Amino acid sequence: MTEAIPVHFFARQPAADELIDRFGRKLTYLRISVTDRCNMRCDYCRPAPDAYKAEPHTQILRYEEIERIVRVAAGLGVTKLRLTGGEPLVRRDFPLLVEKLANIPGIIDLSMTTNATLLGKYAHDLALAGLGRINISIDSLNSLRFRKLTGGELAPVLAGIEAAKAAGLLPIKLNTVLMRGINAGDEHSEVAELIDFAAANHATIRFIELMPMKQGMDWEQHYISIDEVLQRDDVRARVDVDASLETGNTAARYLPLKNGSGEVGFIMPMSERFCEGCNRLRLTSDGGLRSCLPADHQLNLRDLIRSGGSDEDISAVFLRSAMIKPEIGLYDFDAGSQKRSMIHIGG
Repeated sequence: MTEAIPVHFFARQPAADELIDRFGRKLTYLRISVTDRCNMRCDYCRPAPDAYKAEPHTQILRYEEIERIVRVAAGLGVTKLRLTGGEPLVRRDFPLLVEKLANIPGIIDLSMTTNATLLGKYAHDLALAGLGRINISIDSLNSLRFRKLTGGELAPVLAGIEAAKAAGLLPIKLNTVLMRGINAGDEHSEVAELIDFAAANHATIRFIELMPMKQGMDWEQHYISIDEVLQRDDVRARVDVDASLETGNTAARYLPLKNGSGEVGFIMPMSERFCEGCNRLRLTSDGGLRSCLPADHQLNLRDLIRSGGSDEDISAVFLRSAMIKPEIGLYDFDAGSQKRSMIHIGG
């Protein structure tokens, strides 16, 4: 549900110089979806064609609108940005947006999540524009399985990883969503192979528990917990599972590799919530400011801006979003709760 915000409502609200929610969490991280379009169709993200409808281009935030929103957010203490989609690189002139955001005072960490299929073309330009780091989604190293999962080809992704390394978009993090019977579980597991691949490429891999974030997906059939994955002999041979999980102001928990060449991250939204340390807000491609990934309530910045809202009005929307951020996110994709799939929210 997107809530329209009358311009006059927020003009009377007090100003503030930082975003702190009702539970004392300081919100310094904004994830920005620049498009709800993608050149892949990953099983856990994009609904079936008959249920998927991209927003009209006129409803998507323009680059100058995103820049303005980020300038206001930076004035409220936001220091970290991650650009997402859909696939951000399908948006025309995307490096120009990166350059705009990289030059905003107060922004000290600018990164992107991508499927890497177009990185071979854009990695150098992104680095020159000021992009600092990159996360790459890769759910399989088997070409046939990769095609079945994503509808795309693995070779351009591997080339994109090489291009990111050559351009200095470091450190590289690789994200893998675990799905029982597909890339995880007894005879299907690629976890050990992906750990070795990441280490060979001087990257950190992060395994993510599957979430019910898409219409029509049999989530329970494919869900596998991180705890089950860590019981595998081939994983325990590589990962020091007896070490203390390294935590921080992040969704991932990290364990060191036994050979000392790095670490492996685990993101456990279903089995071990990390809500107590959540420091993020999300801006959807159509201008919704969302305080919690699985909570559909969001505030409409696009219409506020296009109806003449001031920077103070935008600031007030951020403050309200902080105040309505729930203590705990509930992943329950059904008729009574979440309505938007991941591709419409931003990865």
